Amino acid sequence: MLVSHLPPEGVLVLAFKLAYALDSPPFEERRGEIKASAVCATLGSSSGSAEALRRVLPDKSSYSFDDQIMHRRIDDRDRTYETSCFVKGDGKMLLTATAEMLRYDKADEWVNDVVANAAPLSAVTSFQAGDKAIASEKLAAVYVPCRAKAPHEHLGVVVELKQRGGAAGGPEVREGLISLARNAALFAHEEARCDASAEVVG
Repeated sequence: MLVSHLPPEGVLVLAFKLAYALDSPPFEERRGEIKASAVCATLGSSSGSAEALRRVLPDKSSYSFDDQIMHRRIDDRDRTYETSCFVKGDGKMLLTATAEMLRYDKADEWVNDVVANAAPLSAVTSFQAGDKAIASEKLAAVYVPCRAKAPHEHLGVVVELKQRGGAAGGPEVREGLISLARNAALFAHEEARCDASAEVVG
């Protein structure tokens, strides 16, 4: 074999080249930086949301943020508000965060719709925010009062983790998602010109 005729330093160089080609230690890709300035504006507090994202997102070499505001509520006669934030890592969808003006007769009906699309009802537990707030290791959602004159009109804010990974445990991921949902709810409440109390602490 060719390796047997190489001097010791040659074998070492060859080993390093092979490790680099196979992306093995010590050449594993480093985790990309999540800068507060790059985070979606619709996630609210940029520094707080960036910190929460670092806790919940899997390790990727780079992250990208796509902020979309489809409908802005411009006055009290306007009944529409809709935004989305898409977070990708190495081109793969990692997390979505949406906010939308909704009308449900009961908050539990909203919970059933949210959970039906993302997680088993048994996997979610409540936390304090808005009229109703639920979270699991995969999502966090807040049902926020918006119009004082129309108590059934709310903002539904949902943050959903599409891909998990890393060393973060379940409780840490859940708390990170809750932080993101609260921040996004506060942003949406202000941007949608809501006049009812949000009942959300960031």
